[in-house]
Amino acid sequence: MIQNWKRWGAIVLFFPLALLALELILRISNPPALRYYRDVKLLHAYHPEYGVTLEPNESRFVRHYADLWQGQFTTNSLGLRGLEEPIPGKPKLVCLGDSLVMGFGVSDEDTFCSILGVSAHNGKDYQSLNLGVDAYGSLGSYKRLKDMSGKIDNIQTVLFFISPNDFTMPEELRAQGILPDDENDALHENDLVYKQNFRIQFELTRVSYLLQALKLAYEQTKVKFAQTKYLVSADTELLTTSPLVYLRETFILPIKQQRCEEKDEFICPTPLQNLNVICSDTPVDPNSLEPLPETTTRAYDLMISLSKEKGYQFVPVILPMQIEEVYCRQLGKYNALGGYAIRAKKYLDSKGIQTLDILPYTDKMCGREFIVAGKTKKAGIQDYYIPGDGHLTKLGNLWAAESVGEALKEIK
Repeated sequence: MIQNWKRWGAIVLFFPLALLALELILRISNPPALRYYRDVKLLHAYHPEYGVTLEPNESRFVRHYADLWQGQFTTNSLGLRGLEEPIPGKPKLVCLGDSLVMGFGVSDEDTFCSILGVSAHNGKDYQSLNLGVDAYGSLGSYKRLKDMSGKIDNIQTVLFFISPNDFTMPEELRAQGILPDDENDALHENDLVYKQNFRIQFELTRVSYLLQALKLAYEQTKVKFAQTKYLVSADTELLTTSPLVYLRETFILPIKQQRCEEKDEFICPTPLQNLNVICSDTPVDPNSLEPLPETTTRAYDLMISLSKEKGYQFVPVILPMQIEEVYCRQLGKYNALGGYAIRAKKYLDSKGIQTLDILPYTDKMCGREFIVAGKTKKAGIQDYYIPGDGHLTKLGNLWAAESVGEALKEIK
């Protein structure tokens, strides 16, 4: 009997000790595959109103797990990106949006919001502050703006960058269980159980490296399973409906021949590698698109009302972040992915709000000279976006700052 108790006692003690050992191993080894996720996690903090915010007074050098980018990530005392604190009394221009605005992909001083701060707008010298936080939808942006409006004085202009991830999602991703941010907010906005569970898992994975690693493994397994299920379903449908097309696309790979003398030839617009982009000769008819979701329109209305209450200028900005849309534009054509911008602009126009569309400024992208690895190079579209990531490169942020600054002159 005593031996049984000893055996069970050893088993009970083994698991906590094993978990502790794994935690220590992960912390000491800090494997590159997990280091990026760990650094990003520790840059964030839980917020009771809008779920996730940036941790105040944080400073980390973040390196992407696939070496796509690296940079210094710093926050001030309010949890805004960059070291600069709000200057009392000085007119403020604030940037509001998701990870593109926050500036994943570059260091603090290279985000387009930071660069905007060194230029004047309407003859005034503005301090530019970055309110962006990754994964925010429209409602999250409103809550962030409302919160910071009570902490930052003399806000003159709010640039709200509309993201396609707010209310659109390609069907292949939706089939994998990935929903737009506004749709996620609509599902969980009043779900107290979900919010409590989210807070528990957020705090635990922030404290424990091991729990974060397990959570990442679980989420990636779910995504891989959904991707496999979707691909099997799509291949099965194609095989049953068009067997010859399936055989050709699956087993016959076209070989593109390139002549040696063409290697140094610069083509504008530059072709997009590994992308089959479909462009249209005619623009999308706004009346053919679905109206914005209720969560999105409610968030827009709340931001408009808040701007009137606080007396600042609310400026929605459509900054193209889908490389297919930019490519078609440079061919003088249109891409269906631009439908999100048309839907948002149509609603905001109905509310009497002027929207800045930065797509026309993409005409200046192709052929721009820039220096990389000590050599001067002519830029193609893909030099402005991090491959497979979608965020802006250093050159992309510079172009965005210049373009937004120029477009702001159109605001009445």
